[in-house]
Amino acid sequence: MKSIDKVILGGVVVASTIGINYNIASADILSQEIYTTTNRLNMRKGPSTDYTLVGTLDKGVKVKAIEKSSDGKWLKINYNSQNVWVNFAYLQKDKSSNNDIKLDSQYETTANVNMRKGPSTDYTKIIIVPAQTKITPIKSSSDGKWVQINYKNVTGWISAQYIKTVSTTPTPTQPNKVEVGKKYKTTEYVRARKGPGTSYDVATVLAKGTQVVPVEILKSGYWAMFKYNNQYMYVCTDYLEADNQSATPTEPEKPINGKDYYTTANLNIRDGASTTSSKIGKIPNGTKVSVVDFNSNKTWAKVVYNNKTGWVSAQYLSTKSQEPEQKEDTYWTGTTTQNLNMRKGPSTDYSIIITIPKNSDVKIYETKSGWAKIKYKSYEGYCSASFIK
Repeated sequence: MKSIDKVILGGVVVASTIGINYNIASADILSQEIYTTTNRLNMRKGPSTDYTLVGTLDKGVKVKAIEKSSDGKWLKINYNSQNVWVNFAYLQKDKSSNNDIKLDSQYETTANVNMRKGPSTDYTKIIIVPAQTKITPIKSSSDGKWVQINYKNVTGWISAQYIKTVSTTPTPTQPNKVEVGKKYKTTEYVRARKGPGTSYDVATVLAKGTQVVPVEILKSGYWAMFKYNNQYMYVCTDYLEADNQSATPTEPEKPINGKDYYTTANLNIRDGASTTSSKIGKIPNGTKVSVVDFNSNKTWAKVVYNNKTGWVSAQYLSTKSQEPEQKEDTYWTGTTTQNLNMRKGPSTDYSIIITIPKNSDVKIYETKSGWAKIKYKSYEGYCSASFIK
């Protein structure tokens, strides 16, 4: 005797026959892709019209794919926590289904996957990334189907269909314990930002194992300020671990009244210890100034420069003269989509350095306001980011 269960799907109460056995000869796993119904669509217990009807989907409903039948005509989906089958001919892949890649989040490869020079199978293979490799996307292609990653110090693109989110460590009730002046190293490829939060612009990308010495820990404990390449920037403390192999750390630089300092950037001098105070001049990068006082939390310094006394941001002062140092060559790769002018600055007002041929590989160091800072062969300059993929 057949047993009858009531199943509520899409707001419709229907009766379904339980106990039908079926086999899918070689189902295609679809990695939880999202589809949208293009018409009213029946849901069934199995992949044919011979199976019991268990409900109806309206046009325009989004569903999550589980697997495809061996003949490719039916799709197993999950809807309202139920696994059912629908006719594949009345589904359209949701364009946004792969556009939810979260940068700075950790993923894992689901198979051995080819890394390529660009976001398409038309690009040359660089290396194979093994299955179950933990990766952190650097950027996503415009259609969301490809992600750029760094694996073993090689940067390239892999198909997003072969990655899945991994259960990362949940946000702790207490932040990772990090102390000022001690040496730490990054636990993975991570973005350092210009301010203490993901809403701030990326200052640079730190490779796994990069040494970080915090000079300030925010009150929340989740962000640490540190100095890197003569710039102050922030990194989330969740991505730091003690660098036990390093030598005993030295004390961080502390402001001292009456001592000479050097500016580490072009710096505004103001009539008060605040960005709202009026500017009374500019101090060039690398200039020696005499500090006569600090505000209570030592974030602003009172200095004497060109017979003027005013206030500057203390984070841009150093006791050491600024010397040229080799910056870490952090970049990602791209390919020009047409013959493209490289200019001396990020605007068409700047003169052209060289015209880069279509389909040329370039190194991209940063993008801002529609312009990319790049390197092509021995040339460095700027070009429109919209013509690089």
